[in-house]
Amino acid sequence: MIRTGTMLDMDMTTLGASLREGWGWWTDELARMVPERWLARPQLLSGAVAEFGEDGTLYAEGSAQEPVAEGSRRRLMHVVLPPGAVMVTRTSLPRLGSGDLARVVALELDRLLPFPPGTAIAAAQALPDAGEAGQGKLTTLVAGLPTARAAALVETARAAGIEPLSLSWRSAEDERVTLDLLPALVASGHITARRDTRPFWWGLVAALFVLNGGLMIWRDVAATTAFAEEVAANQTTSTAARALAGRIARETALRKALVAERDAHDPLSILALTTVALPEGAWVQRYAWTPESLRLTGTKPSGSDIPSALRRTGRFAAIQASVSDPTAESGGGQPFDVTATLGLTPAKEGE
Repeated sequence: MIRTGTMLDMDMTTLGASLREGWGWWTDELARMVPERWLARPQLLSGAVAEFGEDGTLYAEGSAQEPVAEGSRRRLMHVVLPPGAVMVTRTSLPRLGSGDLARVVALELDRLLPFPPGTAIAAAQALPDAGEAGQGKLTTLVAGLPTARAAALVETARAAGIEPLSLSWRSAEDERVTLDLLPALVASGHITARRDTRPFWWGLVAALFVLNGGLMIWRDVAATTAFAEEVAANQTTSTAARALAGRIARETALRKALVAERDAHDPLSILALTTVALPEGAWVQRYAWTPESLRLTGTKPSGSDIPSALRRTGRFAAIQASVSDPTAESGGGQPFDVTATLGLTPAKEGE
């Protein structure tokens, strides 16, 4: 784990290794919280596999592998150790994460397997199907191999143009049960680890994703700020435009009101309307107009209907006929005396 007192004294390589160690510890702790029934069961090695024979010959794709020229590109393959080179035992160990379990096995390897201290590497795997050997403990499979022999096998594979993805012991009873000793060998410092560029590319993808999100947010904020500045810059103009629009609307309403008032109280328009509406042959002797009413007296041809003619104009609200006016009884034709109450001005076409 990273100690805060020495973090500032670390170089980038040491800091990166410490961060990877911390990440591995954290993921192991999370893995310990997963119920056993959810854990993945052992599976066969996936991908290309190379296997050492008992005589040390490396076989891949059905044929023995010969050394290749130095600098040739290596193939990534799982490498299976020869069965006779690995010692395997079963023991009871506490329920631990993979990282903690590897450290416990490394500390107690000289007790678990007959190897002198510091001369061997080991890998371990808990066997949940075997049942608990005791309270808080699990039956654990431990495989060990001398460090020098393991390093020599890795160099042999590299010389044959194969870069080990794993250095695995495979059970003869069940090929799905495997133990990978490569991490322990790398941790011992006897070989250089394969440079894995996947974390770099995944980190680059994550960084670009964050950068893209930040760029989108920045563009949105910049667009909002520019729009706010544009609104502020045109505030005076927009205020004047709204005031002008308000004055125009009030002026238009006033003009409409004046036109309506004029139409309602224009005697000439009523005279013209009455002239057109009266039947042919009718004579008006008296024409009395007020803003609210109109009185017509005169004579008309026999059979003509003055009230109906005026009513058809739609300009009069109520019409009353009377013949009591003596002035209407003189002259030829039938006399008429009509009083009409002015109604609303008819709506003009287009209004």
